[in-house]
Amino acid sequence: MKEKLVEYLLQLVKIPSVIGNEKDIADFVQDFSSRFYPEDRIIRHNNSLIVYDDIQPSKRTIALVGHLDTVPGENDFTGQIIDGKLYGLGASDMKGGLAVMMGLMEHFSQNPSRFNLIYVFYEKEEGPYVDNGLEPLLTEYDIIHKADLAIALEPTNNRIQVGCLGTLHASIIFEGKRAHSARPWQGENAIHKAADFLKRLADYGIHEYEFGGMKYLEVMNATMVEFSGGRNIIPDKFVINVNYRFAPGKTIEQAKEDVLKLVNGEAKVEFTDLCPSGDVCLYNPVLSQLIEEYNLPVEAKQAWTDVARLSLHGIDAVNFGPGDPAQAHQKNEYIPVNNLLENYDILQGFIRIK
Repeated sequence: MKEKLVEYLLQLVKIPSVIGNEKDIADFVQDFSSRFYPEDRIIRHNNSLIVYDDIQPSKRTIALVGHLDTVPGENDFTGQIIDGKLYGLGASDMKGGLAVMMGLMEHFSQNPSRFNLIYVFYEKEEGPYVDNGLEPLLTEYDIIHKADLAIALEPTNNRIQVGCLGTLHASIIFEGKRAHSARPWQGENAIHKAADFLKRLADYGIHEYEFGGMKYLEVMNATMVEFSGGRNIIPDKFVINVNYRFAPGKTIEQAKEDVLKLVNGEAKVEFTDLCPSGDVCLYNPVLSQLIEEYNLPVEAKQAWTDVARLSLHGIDAVNFGPGDPAQAHQKNEYIPVNNLLENYDILQGFIRIK
């Protein structure tokens, strides 16, 4: 199986699946799944898949969740293993996790397990919240809701990462009056009007926030700007995109208020791409058992993942995957092969009948 895991990942990284182009990889996973599951237990929705056991009420249920897409990127070593690292776009985020899911599917189609298993492969995670392919799987089918615990195999270096930050984007719109740059007194410079706000934003720093016994770091940053006019024009509009990462326990409405407070009425604010935070479910008995059996380190998730979406649907979920978070979205992305094997060994050992 260890050799197969590496082979599965090599096949996955050789299939381009930049967000919006997941058909080929979805076809590949569907063909693979059909070797082990009957057609009536494979759901295909656009380029997303749910593959599931015949659910036995006497057993608890685990959902293993992974996205099929990657961000755009370059990799000069795709499909190569160098110094114990397997290279390819998405190797860590998160095709390594997909390979583990495929290995578990093959193993437990032939061996007994103490849990019912649901495998979820979905499209469009790397884009806007509203386009995410997991949402229709949760709203149009009830099978994932049967899970007592969902494990998102996002890159965590085989650490349990609980909860996740919420995230929002806001357009902070400063308006002025257009004029020739040789006669600035005839206009109002929209860029200059943003100076006080930008100073407050630069000074925002890191806010520690404790929730569920875990410590999260809230941050707010300008990430993009837009302006009207040209090099010799006093601009009449200046827009700053602000990205706010907020801790579990804080609602989207509370997060919006934090942004509005910082703007202090100096500009218009338009909120976009609002993503809730994820719950900290350390109380979950299946999760507690997994942590205890393998003495797994537990951390706060200092990022956003679909743990938040699963939480919103009332499903306890955590991040636990083989990828290296520091490799996510990097040029020449790789995954340590040992991480891949360790993640499989832990999950296979936990799920099998003792």
